[in-house]
Amino acid sequence: MPFPLLKSISRLLFFLLVSQSVQAQEEKSAAFMLIEDSWRNGKNWLDLDFEREDYWFWSAGAVVVGGTFAYDLALQEGLQLAEGDIKSGLSISTEPFGNPYYMGALALGSYVYGSIANNGELQNLSSLALQSMFTAGLGVTVLKVAFHRERPEEQLVLDPYQFNGPSLSRDNLSFPSGHTAIAFSLASSISAYYDDPLYLAIPLYSLATLTTWQRIYDQKHWPSDVAMGAIIGVFVGRKLATWQKASKVNLGSAILPNGNLGLGLSLALD
Repeated sequence: MPFPLLKSISRLLFFLLVSQSVQAQEEKSAAFMLIEDSWRNGKNWLDLDFEREDYWFWSAGAVVVGGTFAYDLALQEGLQLAEGDIKSGLSISTEPFGNPYYMGALALGSYVYGSIANNGELQNLSSLALQSMFTAGLGVTVLKVAFHRERPEEQLVLDPYQFNGPSLSRDNLSFPSGHTAIAFSLASSISAYYDDPLYLAIPLYSLATLTTWQRIYDQKHWPSDVAMGAIIGVFVGRKLATWQKASKVNLGSAILPNGNLGLGLSLALD
């Protein structure tokens, strides 16, 4: 057997062994991907260093929330424009997108299906969605407990500046909006995961925006509540999407130094 042919066969056998090992490892760890992702990204939050874009984002967010807060009552009354049937339609069609129980069950079901069907893309995306919802929900809960703002529906006379926190009471949990944070964390994480194509970003962010209007129109929240929820959701979703993409194993073709076509395995950790 000529020596060049022997080298080629050796490379092929080596690749087959590596690929089988990688596949076996992926199948073995498929059920634990969510735990591994959550653990890794949890450490990323603890080690988070703000970049210039982050400072600009939160500065702009503070201006938006502060400006909305100053005109909460006028905005709340001005946004009560839809008729009763439109209000019912909004509640039915958009409320579930911000509901952690509905969307959490959907994402968990997708994750399980992806694991069973060996669909790594679906499993990875579902893991990202679950992490985004949990993290955004956790941040919102801390602020709710700290501020205990009264919801519009809890007042006989509307007054947006009634805060009763901090406490562990289950009442007066208006600020910020949890439904909005969930909706925008889902929209931003999925959109950012696929690099924000317009055909995906526009419907996702539009649905999240309709969810925020539904929360205001149903007297569940003040405008500044949903503004803060949206900012938290977008920040969390986009950060996690960046980390999730950067930590995956990429197996693709490459040109070897001798000019032959080979396959390379790269692991990027951020």
